[in-house]
Amino acid sequence: MLPNNLTALDFEDIKSSIKTYLRTREEFLDYDFEGSGLSYLIDVLSYNTYYSSFMANMSMNEAFLSSSTVRDNVVNIAKLLSYTPTSIKCSKACVSLKVQTQQTGESYPNNITLQKGPIATGGNRTWNALSPVTVEVDQTTGIAEFLAVTLNQGSIITFSYLVDNFAKQRYVIPAESADMETLSVTVRPNESSTIKDTYNLVSNITEVKSTNRVYFLSETEDERYEVTFGDGTIGRKLIDGEVIEFEYLVTEGSIANDTSVFTFIGKFIDSNTVNYAPSAAKLTVKEKAQFGSEAETIESVKFNAPRYYAAQNRAVTTQDYETIVKRLYSNAKTVAAYGGDELNPPIYGKVYIAIKTKTGSSLNDATKTSLKTQLRSYAMASIEPVIVDTNTLYIYPRIFASYDPSTASRDVSNITSNIQDAVNQYAQQSEINNFNNNFSLSKFQKAVTSSDPNVADTSTQISLVQYVKATGNQSNTYCVSTGSPLLDSAPNLTLTTGSGTTESENTEVDVTITTTINEACKKEPVIKSGKFRLADRPGIDQYFEDDGFGNLVIYYISGNRKVITNPKGGTVDYNSGTICFGPVNIVGSGGDVPDVNVDGEIDSPELIVGTDFNIAIQSIPSNPSIIYTPDPGSIIEIIVPTISVSPLGTNLPPTIPLNSLTPEIFEIVPPIIEIPDISNNGNLANISCFNS
Repeated sequence: MLPNNLTALDFEDIKSSIKTYLRTREEFLDYDFEGSGLSYLIDVLSYNTYYSSFMANMSMNEAFLSSSTVRDNVVNIAKLLSYTPTSIKCSKACVSLKVQTQQTGESYPNNITLQKGPIATGGNRTWNALSPVTVEVDQTTGIAEFLAVTLNQGSIITFSYLVDNFAKQRYVIPAESADMETLSVTVRPNESSTIKDTYNLVSNITEVKSTNRVYFLSETEDERYEVTFGDGTIGRKLIDGEVIEFEYLVTEGSIANDTSVFTFIGKFIDSNTVNYAPSAAKLTVKEKAQFGSEAETIESVKFNAPRYYAAQNRAVTTQDYETIVKRLYSNAKTVAAYGGDELNPPIYGKVYIAIKTKTGSSLNDATKTSLKTQLRSYAMASIEPVIVDTNTLYIYPRIFASYDPSTASRDVSNITSNIQDAVNQYAQQSEINNFNNNFSLSKFQKAVTSSDPNVADTSTQISLVQYVKATGNQSNTYCVSTGSPLLDSAPNLTLTTGSGTTESENTEVDVTITTTINEACKKEPVIKSGKFRLADRPGIDQYFEDDGFGNLVIYYISGNRKVITNPKGGTVDYNSGTICFGPVNIVGSGGDVPDVNVDGEIDSPELIVGTDFNIAIQSIPSNPSIIYTPDPGSIIEIIVPTISVSPLGTNLPPTIPLNSLTPEIFEIVPPIIEIPDISNNGNLANISCFNS
């Protein structure tokens, strides 16, 4: 009789199986295995079987991408799928420099060059320029301005190999913390030559010729990268005696992020070969350090490698576009692609791609055009890729928590911080700030209630915040959508109109309203805006709110009164949550007073053209239990909540905050969960010297 449990991996099971087998033999029918010397031999045999079974099982697991756990094995399997994991990435900061040059004879130099190499220190780290930067010198003042210089954290390393085709050579980058995005590969004909040929990285061999100077990159053991050159058929083959030079940046990755104080240590040389000391330059920080990240994780490689292989360097499905965009644009945190047929009304022949960046900023026009051009080579037939801005729907929770003072076992002052921590954890686990997700009030409430044992009861008020991005001094209608119905504050009331006219109470403004709303059927607004300025009254902050019957009412505040300037400044579809503001001519986002002449007109309207203004809109959803994104290119963000803690017996406010809409506090984009540093003075399209 054979052992009856061949799949057992537990030591005791293996031992029992062997004993069962031995008892079937005549020699061991009445043998006492527990008290005999044979028991030790069975133990040894069981251990050997156990180890062999365990190793066989683990070895088999490591042969498949989904079950492997060792990074080197995961990387080797991904290599078969033509996927190269991304390396560690250096942190980058943006600064401007101003240099006062010296005259030679009676004239200033034509230009001045910031030399390559270390140019600043900050956070006890070195920051480099990866290439020299040259700017012209103002011949009147002698001042040269470097408007945007990128600082890269790390140390610039140079490493070389001598080609010997008779030896089995591998060209490995010796540092495991090397940023492969900064890798430069050059080849010299021999050791004494100063002439260098630059080799370019390729991943698609379909257009590579035998004479192209290219190289291939792959990750090898211990998170190091290996460079492979052509074989004479696909890419140029290297010749004996040639010298390969690698130049790259060894960096600390994300550790250097958020550095904002720098000391200049760089060198300048002008066109007259005059050198300048670091003290000659004035450094100004434009953007603090960001973009630093660690090497791609095992989980990320497992997720991305099969999808990259499935795309096969062509974009057919929306998932193909998402995978390819992540490879083309390193600042992409998440990507959502969707066909125009999903829109209402549908637009055929186009695929729309929304990108959420790691920095939170929107893509500028140059980056959009560049990505669109690159994607066309992957697109099938006549499908046109379109890069669109990510729409963000902000959820603003106001949390009211109560506790029982008689049963509180510890200091209740920690309740607020515990609730905030619970909200942070909820957002991270639910991945709220991502595409194709929704907000569940019940899950949110559960996280709040369980955040502290002293919390007895909670009430949460939910409102939605969006931003209208308006172009200055142009008459337009601007629409946003919540994607879900808005609250009807008084569904039983209907609109009745009067036959007369009503004059504005402000004598300085001549406003006539031809339709008056009966006060008896007036509804409380569920939509309110932040302040803005219109061309008809450029010196006055105005606002809008809904009248409950599908219209937006524009007004300004005089003392304690609302003075209506336009009773039909837009429309509202409460069922779909669509809010359309206009047609209006916006000249400011409020508070920023344009130059106005004596006639009350804008003095220089051409200066406002092309300027973008962002206006906050706050609204109340009809059903806050589940809030969905308005479209596939939208994401939901949770604004850091307002938390109020009070003892039991205090009346908690109602769920719907009809009279507490305060869009003014969102005129600057508020802090949101997981991205606490978004604050760009009302300009959502923050200008980045990193070409976001």
